[in-house]
Amino acid sequence: MNEFERAKPGQEYTTFNPERETETKPPEFEQYRGNSPEQPATSDLHKKTPAELAHLEEIRQRLEQRFESQTPPEPTIPKNPTETEIIAGQTYHIEYVPKEDIYPAYGYGGGNSVEVRQDLSPRVKRFVKAHELYHCRDKASWGGWLGREIRANVVPGLKDPIGLAATAWKTITDIDRIKLYLDRIRRGY
Repeated sequence: MNEFERAKPGQEYTTFNPERETETKPPEFEQYRGNSPEQPATSDLHKKTPAELAHLEEIRQRLEQRFESQTPPEPTIPKNPTETEIIAGQTYHIEYVPKEDIYPAYGYGGGNSVEVRQDLSPRVKRFVKAHELYHCRDKASWGGWLGREIRANVVPGLKDPIGLAATAWKTITDIDRIKLYLDRIRRGY
């Protein structure tokens, strides 16, 4: 006999008998099964009175209000196509916007964000994106706004001369673009 089979002092040694165990159940076992007249069945223990249900609903509503006020608003998903470009370890976000949002401009750039018109041809769109990204990275101050525009056209134009030519042609054939540039020259920016 091993130590698990030895009876403790004051106890008699018994072996497990499944038939006997199922026949003899302690009295407290019956009350949890719901067979005792003074104790309801377990399934009845979880039923709530209408007053308890109303109280639980009130608590749920208060908690919901508290969490709604603490939860930050979900980030807005841009409605327009976007892309991200990493240049020299810096991330830039490009958003392609409808023509009516920025017309007569082809694009805007500043900080880490760029907007480019969706309606442009792929070649012009690619050049405008490079032009605006250059504005985002340009730290030089010589030449004022005209110097900034020259740099933002020449540097990307060296990499994509056909894109520069296509963008220039589109500009000189659009009277609203010409008016935009004349107004900027008049204002000095």
